[in-house]
Amino acid sequence: MATAVSTSAAAAPPDTSPAPPRRKRAPRRWWIVAAAATLAGALGGIGISQIVKASNTLHATSNQIFTSTGGVFDKGNGQPAPSWSLPSLRDPAATVSLSQFAGKPVVLNFWASWCPPCRKEMPALAATARRLQGSVAFVGIDTNDQRGAALSFASQTGVKYPLGFDPHASAANDYGVYGLPTTFFISAQGKLLGRQVGGMTAQRLDQLIQQTFSIHATTAGSR
Repeated sequence: MATAVSTSAAAAPPDTSPAPPRRKRAPRRWWIVAAAATLAGALGGIGISQIVKASNTLHATSNQIFTSTGGVFDKGNGQPAPSWSLPSLRDPAATVSLSQFAGKPVVLNFWASWCPPCRKEMPALAATARRLQGSVAFVGIDTNDQRGAALSFASQTGVKYPLGFDPHASAANDYGVYGLPTTFFISAQGKLLGRQVGGMTAQRLDQLIQQTFSIHATTAGSR
């Protein structure tokens, strides 16, 4: 999907490289959505890495929870975020789930080590998560990826927040994700407030946190 969406920063060129092998062919409906997203990204200067969905249906998230599809930022209508529970990327014996962050606003990022826009975006997520620790929960879901490559990438970018491992994109399917990176903003009550399709600069991430959670990201971490 996309990368830097800052209104003032230069964005990465579109990336339409295919995901790693071992993926089922997506239904025609998904390809139409993905093609539209890729075109929108190209016109807007947003890098996009497509993923192939694991099932033959799109979750209702795509059509009912957000006001539009294929855009850079879609505002949610307050529907409950789909629940999920996945093995931890760092410890296969442990689990990471959405429920463990109940009571805090959540930034949920879908990513993969093979996704160039994700590589550009991840340091901003890591730095912002450190700054807002205690105010906003950050969690990532490694999607359609190899564990070793993902662990190396997470270490290189300084990510310390919880990471789920989803090699078959089951959670991405439930959330209607059609490209990486895609980031969801979830309220402390578990409601979907917005979706960012494509990568973000640190400034854009701060802007969306303030916009969706009414938290001033530049000062929240110091309170």
